[in-house]
Formats: sequence, structure tokens, C-alpha cells
Amino acid sequence: MMRWLYAKGDINHRQIKMDPVSEGYTLYQRPPNGRYYVQYSIKGQGQQRLSLGTSDPIEAERRAQSKWIKACALAEVGLSVNKKHFEKIAEEFIAGIELAVQRGEKAEYHAKQYPMIVRRYFVEHFKGKLMSALKADDIDEYWDFRKEYWITGPGSKNPLIEYTRMIKGEKTRVFRPVKEGYPSKSTLHKESLLLRQLFEFGQRRGYVIEIPEIHAPKDKRRKDNSRPGFTWEEFMHLKSVSENRVREYEFSQDDPTGKNQKTYQDRLRLHCFCMIAAFTGMRPTELFNLSWGDIEARKIHAENGELCDVTVMQVRGKGKEREMAAMPETLTFINLLKSLFYVATGRMPEDSDPVFFNHEGKRIRSFKIGLAKLLVAADLREARNGKLRDSFSFRHFYITQQIREGVGHHLLGRNVGTSSKMIDAYYSKIRPTDEIAQLIPDWSKKRLLQYRRK
Repeated sequence: MMRWLYAKGDINHRQIKMDPVSEGYTLYQRPPNGRYYVQYSIKGQGQQRLSLGTSDPIEAERRAQSKWIKACALAEVGLSVNKKHFEKIAEEFIAGIELAVQRGEKAEYHAKQYPMIVRRYFVEHFKGKLMSALKADDIDEYWDFRKEYWITGPGSKNPLIEYTRMIKGEKTRVFRPVKEGYPSKSTLHKESLLLRQLFEFGQRRGYVIEIPEIHAPKDKRRKDNSRPGFTWEEFMHLKSVSENRVREYEFSQDDPTGKNQKTYQDRLRLHCFCMIAAFTGMRPTELFNLSWGDIEARKIHAENGELCDVTVMQVRGKGKEREMAAMPETLTFINLLKSLFYVATGRMPEDSDPVFFNHEGKRIRSFKIGLAKLLVAADLREARNGKLRDSFSFRHFYITQQIREGVGHHLLGRNVGTSSKMIDAYYSKIRPTDEIAQLIPDWSKKRLLQYRRK
């Protein structure tokens, strides 16, 4: 027999029907519409309250029992009984990323880049869907949506992309024009990894049992995505042109404004950047992250037994850190930068000061314009395949030269922070004609002599 109670303190005398303990749920009505609601508790997940959408007691009893049985089944296999939509789970995922960044467990770029990707693309497409209901077909539909986002999709309606950046301690909205085009293969691959992380987060929270296959769509076209490097002759020509450009303003006369002196210092800094990049193979970001405390001079015994000075750097970039050995040639340009820093600030650099700096001694992030002008002046801006050279070209040059001198791929990969596979696929610029002596052995004469002897 069912028991009916009245909720204490309820002036409308909410009527409650207490079911047998074996059922595990409670039915009750709320005025004024008289609809029934069900309430039950799941161990570890707290109380659940759901509307049954009916005022008929028999139908309410049937629906309540159905929901209770389903909730028990979900809890039995370790799933949450809460039917959270994709958007809410995504916000929990973002909150976890931001908290991990605050604790120092993840790099800062996670909090800057990932929330924007999740909200702009993932949430925009999946919106109110349940994560547990998403299958492989839904993921395939997403990739079509992502490819067209800025072309015919939601992004095509907004000509500007908005970012939030911390500038002088304050959050500032920054806008840049949309570069219309389809996402690159690397962009889609990065986003596929992030989407899988989001689904794995939902799986750990019990919102989904199985994760659908999440792979970025394959581009079947064969492309050479590697940047062009330099041959040794091209690099030496660039070095000569850069030195001549520096000398143009080295001893300039009639310069009361000091403009020529600033140009001289800018070109000398750029020259040092090019040389250090070429003799270390560091990524541009790693170079601009360098501080003077990251550079250490050591003495080692060379192959000929002589004691020589080498430079060891603590390199930071792409969210990772490593120790790398630089070529001895870098010492000259490091000392030049120290002298330039003294001229700019009136003091010698401290450990926290940047290696690449502006006229005020503050860290700079790019030589893009100056380097482009230098490459144009040396007639090396465009490679034979039509691709434009940039600061990454020095990394390709360094790796190619090291391979040519017999440095092993594994050791070289550890020094420059990449894998042997990546070196083979993108970085090594050794052409067959570079090893032409090995490609034209005198085997025809040897075989002819052997044939005649027979």
C-alpha cells in the first residue's frame, strides 16, 4: 500500500507518494499543474530529480519505474546517470585545462589556444547533442563542417577573428582578418587529438562508454610541405650580403638624429640572428625565447685532442625544454649581441634579459620584415620550387650540413628536438648530385675487365 505525505513548509501542500523501499524512488506532484516528478539517489552521484511530464498517476508510475531501471543500469556499468550535453562536458574540460595551467602542470598555450578551438568548432557543431550518442558518422560530418567553416560555414559571416590577450596586465580584445582557406593537414591533425582528449575526459567522467574513431581526414594528394633551405654556396652568399649591409651604416656621417646608427644595430642584430640560427638549427620561437641565463660556455676535448670552447643552450619551445650543443661559431655572434645590449641599455645583460632585444633592451618576437629584405637583397627569397625562404630555412640548412658531415640521425634529432622520421621527411636537403662522386663509381670498366679475362 502506498503512503502519501505532505512536504513540510510547503504552503501549497505538495503531495508526496512514498514507494516501497525496494523501488528506490519517490513520486511527487507540484501544483499548480499537478505534474508528477520522480526523485531517487544513485550512490556516488547524489540525488536526481526529473519531470515525468504527466499528471496521470498510472502513467507517472510507469515512467518513473522506467527511468529508475535505466539509471540503475547506467550506474552498474560505471556511467553517469546525468544526461549532460556535449556543450556542458566541453566547458568542464576547458575548466580542467585552465586549472592545470594555473597549477603549472601544462604549458600556458593550452589555456590560450584550446578553449577557443573547443568552443568555436567542437561546441558550434555538436551543440546540444549527447556525447554518448555521437558515433563515427557524426565525427565524419564534423570534418566536413570544419573544412567549410571559414568558406561557407558560420565563419564566413564574420570577417574578423577575435582573441583575448593579456596586454600590460589587462585583458584586451584583439581582432585580425580571416584568412579564407581550408585548414591545413597539420591543423586538422592537432584538432583531432584535442577532440579525442575531450572524449577521453567524458569517458573518465562516465558520460560515454565507447569513444568513436577520431582521425583527421587523410589528404591523398602528395605534397612537399617542407620549407626550402640553403646550399652551402647560397648560405655563404647570404652571409656576405648581410655583412655588406651592416657595413653600409657602420661609420655613417652626418647623422644627428641617430637613425643610421639604429639601422646599423638592427642589421647587426639580424646578422647575429641568422648566424646563430644557421649554426644551431634552433626553431625561431626557441631563439626568441632565449635568455642570457640559458647560455653556458663549456670546455671540451675535440676529436683532435685539443681543448676548445663550446656553447650549450637550454632551449624552450613547442611546450618542451631540452639542452642542445651549438657550433663553436656561435660564440662570436653571442659576444656581439652582448656588446649591442650594453650599447642599448648601458649595462651588461643579466640572466633574465633576452638574447634578442630591441633598442630598449626588451624581448622581440620576430625579424620577419628585416629577414625578408635581406633575402631579397641576396636574391634568395624564392627557392627554385617557388616556395619562399624564411627563418626556418636556417634550421634546414643546419640539419643538412650535419648529416653531410656524418652526424647520426638519432643524435642530431635529440639535439634539434625532432625525430629521425621528421628529419628524413622534411629537413634533410641533401640532393643526389651533392654526393655525385659516390653515384658515378667506375663499375663499367671493372666489369669489362672481368669479362675480358674470362
